[in-house]
Amino acid sequence: MVSLYTFIMDYLGGTYVSQVRAHNENEAMILWAKKLETDEIKGLTLDDKTIIIKNGFDDDEAVLLTGLENVWCFDIRTKGGFALINFIKTQQ
Repeated sequence: MVSLYTFIMDYLGGTYVSQVRAHNENEAMILWAKKLETDEIKGLTLDDKTIIIKNGFDDDEAVLLTGLENVWCFDIRTKGGFALINFIKTQQ
């Protein structure tokens, strides 16, 4: 079943929110990365996005936040800095 996931990314002092529909959290992370709009995210380059997509999330599994349901966290490092991403399964 496809669910709606809401992503909240903190990166270089900005907060960016987007949504994707996916079958599970791993697929949601990949679709989210592909959907990143580099022209709307301060400091995120097309090269950064390409590397994020190419590397995938095999080594960076999302962590289910303790005491919460359907809320995960993961991070990304780019040449420009560090991004903290929280995401929520907001609809089934």
